[in-house]
Amino acid sequence: MIRNRIRQFREAHIAPCAADYALAREWLDGQLLTLFEGQHPRDIVHTAATARWLLARGHESRELIQAALLHDIGKGHQRRRDRVAYVVATNLGIVRWLAKRESRLELRRAVARSLRHSAAGAEMLRAAGAPACVIELTARHHESPGDDPVLALLQQADAAT
Repeated sequence: MIRNRIRQFREAHIAPCAADYALAREWLDGQLLTLFEGQHPRDIVHTAATARWLLARGHESRELIQAALLHDIGKGHQRRRDRVAYVVATNLGIVRWLAKRESRLELRRAVARSLRHSAAGAEMLRAAGAPACVIELTARHHESPGDDPVLALLQQADAAT
C-alpha cells in the first residue's frame, strides 16, 4: 500500500499523452468523452492506465472500460498537497473531521471532494446519460465488492495503477 502511494506521488506530474485521449475516444463519446477530458491531467493518466490494465488482461466489456476511464471524475482539480492530506488523514482516521465542503480553506474543500468523489462522479455520469452499470461501478468503486466480480476487477485495476 505505501509503495503504491509513493509511486502515485512520484508519477503525479506525468502529463496525459495522445494515446490516453485516443483510448478514451475509442471507448467514449459525447458527454462521456467530455467528462473524461475534463478530469485533472493526473486523473486522465490514471484512468487511462486503469483501462489499459484491464484491456491487457483481456477484459473488453464496454461498460467496464468506460467505468475505468471515468471512475474518478468526481475528484475535480486538486493540488498534490490536497491528495497527500486526504491519504494521510484517511490513514489517521481523521478524514471526516478534516473534510469540509464549505470551508474557506481549499485543502479542506479538496479533501471533502475526495471523500465523496465516487458519489459525485456517479451523479455526473447519471446527468450525462451513462449506462446504469457504469454509474454503479463508479459509485461503488471504493466499497466492498462482495460477490460482484466486475466491481472487484475495477478495484484491482484501480489499485494497480
